[in-house]
Amino acid sequence: MAVVSALPLSLTLLGAGPALAEEPPAVVQPADAIPDSGIRIGTVQLEQPFFLTAEQTQQINTTSANAEAVLAQALEAAGVDHPRATHVAKTVIGDAAIGAAVGATAASPIASAGAVVGVVSGLVAGLPFAPIGLVVVPVVGAALGYAFVAVPFAALGAGVGAAVGAADGFISPPAASTPVEAVQNS
Repeated sequence: MAVVSALPLSLTLLGAGPALAEEPPAVVQPADAIPDSGIRIGTVQLEQPFFLTAEQTQQINTTSANAEAVLAQALEAAGVDHPRATHVAKTVIGDAAIGAAVGATAASPIASAGAVVGVVSGLVAGLPFAPIGLVVVPVVGAALGYAFVAVPFAALGAGVGAAVGAADGFISPPAASTPVEAVQNS
């Protein structure tokens, strides 16, 4: 809800008005090819984990590429040139992913205590529904107890990572133009 309410303000601050009905905005395509057996989130590239299927990996890559394209398009609408906008979008998305992972990892000791509280609460709440309530409700309580602590830390880490990525993207020079980018810019 906070993101939706901040959207008009952010569009005003970026100077991007609503798109006109006569001309749809140009879609920015990611220039880098996404590897078939890996995951790419912004500037972060990982090998495909054994527990993910190829379809799930492709969904992650597609979602990341779409987020990059939308961010790059918003930056271009604000007046940033294409190579810089693409570079900033990649660093923001990649650093936000790193920040979310660091935030969730930093919260794990405290979140583990939240999981223990969730298990105890789940045992008490599941007692009237014994025997299945003593199995299912504590697991749900542990997951909720962990998530109530870890999610805000992950969100904070993602925000800090995105800010660092934006600063890094605007300060560091964009990568040299590849032949694919040169064709798209023509």
